Amino acid sequence: MITERATTPSNGRREERGVSPNALVRGTGLLALAAGVSMFLAPFLHPHDPASAGWVPAHLLHFATLMAVLLVLVGIFARQLPRTGPSGLAGFLAAFAGTAMMLLEGREHLFSQDFGQGTPAGLWQLIVTSFVFSAGYVLLGISMYRAGVLPRAAGLLLALGGPIVAFSPPIGIQAVLIVGHTLLGAGLAWSGYALWTSRERLTGD
Repeated sequence: MITERATTPSNGRREERGVSPNALVRGTGLLALAAGVSMFLAPFLHPHDPASAGWVPAHLLHFATLMAVLLVLVGIFARQLPRTGPSGLAGFLAAFAGTAMMLLEGREHLFSQDFGQGTPAGLWQLIVTSFVFSAGYVLLGISMYRAGVLPRAAGLLLALGGPIVAFSPPIGIQAVLIVGHTLLGAGLAWSGYALWTSRERLTGD
């Protein structure tokens, strides 16, 4: 439940307490589960031909997944905030920025199918996006491992999967793409399950 109800002692009537931060964080767990599944399926759903009828739907699903991941990152950061220091904040900010940059880069692919091909400006954008995305998920995974609030193995999966996902398109090997998305998707889904099933309450909730 996003809102919680409390019973007032005076008249016994139930009234809204408002939005529960703990419930919101648990809600991001469901988003993480969905995003993890979508991330795993992405290499199999992405068409090779830009003229394919599935090009636009595949990229729209990609947009929705990355937007969900942005919310998931907030949930991960909020859940482990009491036990993370500057490295946790750095990991969150870098992963958030890298995911947002990946989202914008995907928009370019949708509306300009030759984006980054033979265009130095586009090429540099892809390179910077890949580096920021990779660094963000490596730092995020390390902070999750050190904090120990969420499964440490999930943090390792994110740290391994992030760079592979970021740099697999230039490599151009389908098996590498599948491995990267599988690792990242598994890390997201595992983190999501932990967020959803956690009974630890946030401070002030």
